[in-house]
Amino acid sequence: MANFAKSRVPRFTVEVHHNPFLPQGGRTLHAVVAVTATGGGSTGGRPVPGPRPDPAVPAAAEGAPGAAGALGPDAGVVLRVRTPLGAEVDFLRQVAPTAENLTDRRRASGPRSGDYPTGPWGDESRDYHLLLRVPDPGLGREMLAARITVLLPAPDGAAPRVVAQALVRAAWTDDPVAALRIDAQVAHHTGRSELAQVIQRGLDAAKWGDAGRAVAELRRAASLAGAPGNGDTAKLLAKVVGDVDPATGTVRQAAKAAEAERESSRTTPGPRSPSEETAMNEHDQL
Repeated sequence: MANFAKSRVPRFTVEVHHNPFLPQGGRTLHAVVAVTATGGGSTGGRPVPGPRPDPAVPAAAEGAPGAAGALGPDAGVVLRVRTPLGAEVDFLRQVAPTAENLTDRRRASGPRSGDYPTGPWGDESRDYHLLLRVPDPGLGREMLAARITVLLPAPDGAAPRVVAQALVRAAWTDDPVAALRIDAQVAHHTGRSELAQVIQRGLDAAKWGDAGRAVAELRRAASLAGAPGNGDTAKLLAKVVGDVDPATGTVRQAAKAAEAERESSRTTPGPRSPSEETAMNEHDQL
């Protein structure tokens, strides 16, 4: 009699959480990459061995052919990060469910492309904090800042196959409110949840015309942004607080900006014409 037992088919999904809007001169882009595996992951449903060995070895030369294959079967699932000319990965760290720094595991897999082995996977989700350094092409420009690809190792030792992809985009704006927003996932994993919440409360108060509450919240945010690593946020807050000073009656400007920011944050920046978009042509074809 035929056996109709349901087979386990590994499936991976990847989501990128970030605020794509950067101020003029902004070159730092934080993103949280959430990867989820179902259908047995890379182990076919078997328990993931632990602790996972650190596969770090001296990195291959940049652009060396076959670097991905050189990772070997112990690499398990691999995250590939490709960046355009002028951009680079500052670090890639697993931040949930456990903390691991993958930065030193990078293996070159092509020009401006690096592979990060993550070990075997079961049915699970993992979050990664990606910090990119990007060029500044100017106000109103957009670019594909990075392409994230999830590679699943082949059981027969052949080249790994692509099982999921996601994009990290960047857009430069002269609207300080749009650039000020901190994505909730990024805020959580960078210890800035309180700062993000206070900023949002201030922008909401400005939107509804409550100038006193807006000033109080945004001044509180400016105080929180005084911590190291928040220099860009502090500069943006200084501009926005000036717009919601009740003594000048300019709260409407911040309210309009807050509403525009809400609308624009519902979708990532769309593609622009070739003359306006910073190209990443070699990465648009995998």
